[in-house]
Parts: sequence; C-alpha cells; structure tokens
Amino acid sequence: VVLWVLVGMLAIGLLGTTVAWYLEPDRQPQGGRVPSTASQEAEQTETARLEELLTQYQEMLASRPGDLAVLTGYARVEMQLGELYLQEGKEDKGRELFEQAAEHYRQALAVEEDMQLRLELAAAYQALGAADQAEAELQQVLKQDPENVQALVQRGLLRESRGDWEGAAGDWRKLSTIDGIDEATKEFALSRLQAAEEKMK
Repeated sequence: VVLWVLVGMLAIGLLGTTVAWYLEPDRQPQGGRVPSTASQEAEQTETARLEELLTQYQEMLASRPGDLAVLTGYARVEMQLGELYLQEGKEDKGRELFEQAAEHYRQALAVEEDMQLRLELAAAYQALGAADQAEAELQQVLKQDPENVQALVQRGLLRESRGDWEGAAGDWRKLSTIDGIDEATKEFALSRLQAAEEKMK
C-alpha cells in the first residue's frame, strides 16, 4: 500500500509539466531572469532526493522484477529526474532517463493494461521527440475512451507541435463539446481551436 501511495504522489503534476516543457524546448526562464540562489538550492535538493529515490527503485526492481508498482514508480521518478536534468542543461542524462522510463512503462503495460500509464508513456515518447510513437499511444487510449480529456489535450498539443493544425482543431473541437467538462478546460480548448483555425487560413 505504501508503495502505491508513493507511485501516486510521483504521478501528480508530472504530465502537464513534462508536455509543456518539451513542446517549448528553447523556452527560457520567465522574463529572462536568472534563478535565485534559493531556487537553485531547492532544485539541487530535489535532484538529490530523486537520485536517491532512483537508487531505491533500482534495488527494489532487482529483488522484485516485473512488479507493476515498482515499474510504475521507477518510470515516474525517471521522468521527473529527467526533466530536472534537462532544466539543468544535462540533456544527455535527461534523454537517457526518458528512454529508461519508456522501457519501464512498456514493461508495466505488458503486466497490466492501464490508460494512465499509456498517457505517461506517450509523454515519455514526446520528451524523446518520438512524435509518431506518442500519437500511437494516445490513439490507443482514445480508442478505449474517445472522451478522455487528458489524451485529447496531449494529442492536441502534440499535433500543434507538428504543425498538424487540422488534426489539432479536431481534438480541441471534440474536447470543447464533452458533457460535464469544467469551464476552464472548455475555455482552453476553445482558445486553442481558434488559434488552430487561424493557422489553417
């Protein structure tokens, strides 16, 4: 139970930040400001924490190969640490962790089908620049659940990044018409739809 709590905590906020970061690979800190000493120290502390956690998962997987909770938690730590490495300018180390995360997600999905893990695998592929593979994973999720909000958002952003404005517009249009969707998400979808339609003119 404790392990699954850990896995869940690591998943919180992971996809949104990851997708946003890799759709804007040349993004600079807001306003061009240099991070403060305090924020740099906090980032270093978080990196050290995740590196320690990564070591723990390596040990757990060695003793429990094929364990779904271990594979899932391991992959999520790799994704978060890979993102931190990228922010620190350690692109090679970040990419290596994204590749490892994708492999661990694939192993987890071989144990048990799970739409959330497919969404996270898609994010790993996006981080690696493997757009076709990312879209294929999102397609699988949407085949099971055509109104999956997270999958539509990820695919819409992915298609925008590829210049597929017609495909992106379709995703945003679909998202905006889902019954019961919250107002903020609907407004976001409509704004992206308008932008995509402008690009198609």
